[in-house]
Amino acid sequence: MGRFSGILLASDYDGTLAARDGTIPERVRQAIRRFIAEGGRFTVSTGRTLLGFHAYDPDLINAPAILANGGMIYDYSSREVTELLGLDETCVPDLRKVSGRFPELAIEMYAPDDTCCIHLNERSRRHFEGHRIVPREIEDPSEASFPCAKVMLGGSAEDIAAAQEFLADCPSLSFVPTKGTLLEVLRPGVNKGTTLLRLAEHLGIAPENVYAVGDGDNDADMLKAAAAAFVPANGDEVAKACASCLVCSNDDGAVADAVGIIGSMRK
Repeated sequence: MGRFSGILLASDYDGTLAARDGTIPERVRQAIRRFIAEGGRFTVSTGRTLLGFHAYDPDLINAPAILANGGMIYDYSSREVTELLGLDETCVPDLRKVSGRFPELAIEMYAPDDTCCIHLNERSRRHFEGHRIVPREIEDPSEASFPCAKVMLGGSAEDIAAAQEFLADCPSLSFVPTKGTLLEVLRPGVNKGTTLLRLAEHLGIAPENVYAVGDGDNDADMLKAAAAAFVPANGDEVAKACASCLVCSNDDGAVADAVGIIGSMRK
């Protein structure tokens, strides 16, 4: 039994585990290896999808990963979907309403092995390229594969703001509020926090032994669900408001700080 036995630590990837240059600092790598060697379970909880997450490393991730902002749990070691908590065909009428009301917004639909897009625009084209995904263009949401781990809307900040108001009348859809140009749309009741607790239950880990590190608005539910929440010094204000402890920036090794603090709590 190691010092970290029975503990699950989940970290957001972009802006938290990874530095601004996209690499994982060596200080963080060493801390995670130590955490795992002493019995801990470490994973990533990211908005990235199965086809868009390319940073799995069996040396660092030894628990199933939370993808699509909670829409999916995937076990990279066995290459199996542990749970798919996404949108099913009942969302098609609401997505049609969104498509008709906002023809300038791209509607990106992410099934585990199939990515589709309605109204593909330049903003979404760049988004797909950044994740190394080639989408299948479709005209109607019924042509997508279901269930979808998540849906994303991409376009101008003005259209995204209006879409968030519009989605209040779409009961099959929920979303992560944003002021940006990409809007995360999920099944109601699904987020990083609820899925983190489902993963802990799957692993037989008690909620009081679940910890999280995150920097963004979409991490707030995960941070609130954790027994203790760590937020990088350069994180968003929404995330900081949920923090049990602020740690150093992601460039300086935020996750390594979190591991050290958890270790001191276990002495």
